[in-house]
Amino acid sequence: MKKYVWIALALVIVLGGYFGVNALFTSRVDIPTTQVERGPFVISQNINGSVDAKRAFVLSAPRIRGLTVTWLAPEGSMVEEGQPVIRFDASEQIAELADFESSLKINQTALERSRKELTIQEKQLELDLQKAQRNYDEMKHEAPKVAEEAKMELELAQLNFQAKLEQLKSDVAKAELEVQRAQDQVSKAQRELEQMTMEAPIPGMVVYLEIWKGGSMSKVQEGDSPWPGQGLINLPDLTEMVVKATASEVDASQIDSGQVVMVRLDAHPDTSYQGVVSKKGTLARRKEPGSKINVFDVEIDVLEKDEKLKPGMSASCRVILNSIPDVVSVPLEAVFEKEGQTLVYLANEKEVEVEVGRRNDMRIEIVKGLEGDERICLVDPTLAEQGLPGDKASEPEMNKGRQAPPAGARPRRPGSGS
Repeated sequence: MKKYVWIALALVIVLGGYFGVNALFTSRVDIPTTQVERGPFVISQNINGSVDAKRAFVLSAPRIRGLTVTWLAPEGSMVEEGQPVIRFDASEQIAELADFESSLKINQTALERSRKELTIQEKQLELDLQKAQRNYDEMKHEAPKVAEEAKMELELAQLNFQAKLEQLKSDVAKAELEVQRAQDQVSKAQRELEQMTMEAPIPGMVVYLEIWKGGSMSKVQEGDSPWPGQGLINLPDLTEMVVKATASEVDASQIDSGQVVMVRLDAHPDTSYQGVVSKKGTLARRKEPGSKINVFDVEIDVLEKDEKLKPGMSASCRVILNSIPDVVSVPLEAVFEKEGQTLVYLANEKEVEVEVGRRNDMRIEIVKGLEGDERICLVDPTLAEQGLPGDKASEPEMNKGRQAPPAGARPRRPGSGS
């Protein structure tokens, strides 16, 4: 009997020592928790795009051959309407204008002379015609031969008057045409000379465009000889900015004009700007050439002004689809499904069955089961011995691209689709 007592006592000591040492050297895993929230619940849709000016103007080279850029406004500088932005070599236009103005003066002198000649000759012809008429009136009752001669002289004077007057008027018209042609040449030369200095049609920021030169594309610079009509400088008006984004066919069905948007620049994620959807494309298009994915274009007006907003910057846009004022909600990763039940775990690891409702990309509504003042676990505490996914509750683990665990290793969450 004593033998069995000693054996039992030895087992108790061994087991007690084992569990004691195990408890001493095994640290308890801390379960990450978070506070249940009660308040406004926002349902939103995230789309991405790039910042652009709502209004912009491209300055193109004039339709003139032989251009050479001699000066450009500094890239990135701000210009007001009417300020010079580009200057071209104008020596040829200045010389042509001088030649055409000289030619115009010569033709104007010739026209003036023709008009004076017309006035003088017209009076002389009228005088000759009056003399012939008077002579005929005096001789028509004389001898028939004398009367006939007087009549012929009158007819000749009439024909001479008409022919010479028409010729003189034709000379004047020709001189007027030459003056008009010379005036047109002067006007054209003046316009070309004016185009040698291009001014900003709107206020904006100077952005150099790339042009084809030397077998490659590079930004325009002084000394370049652009082709007529080639775009040289873009002038975006930074007083009104927009975000040009795209949305998938499914997401676009929920987006409409007038919806409020929160815009964040990828380069400045800590700053947000209020915006509003101003336009949504009526037809889908391919996301990229050759892609099978269709997207809709969405334009968002940025309602706030900031020097940080520059064309081409990447932006993330949160389109507010709906906002409910008083909702109890928890992070998505805090809700689990077990054996057909939807559960959360309180901070004391007590299991609570809940009924869920609407959700957004971060949180889910709790319709029944929580009041809003509880603290809950972000992982299933019953699986703590298998290792916790993390110790931060600021962002749902499911939004970090984590791989799904093997079947049976972890309970399925509502709406996870697996």
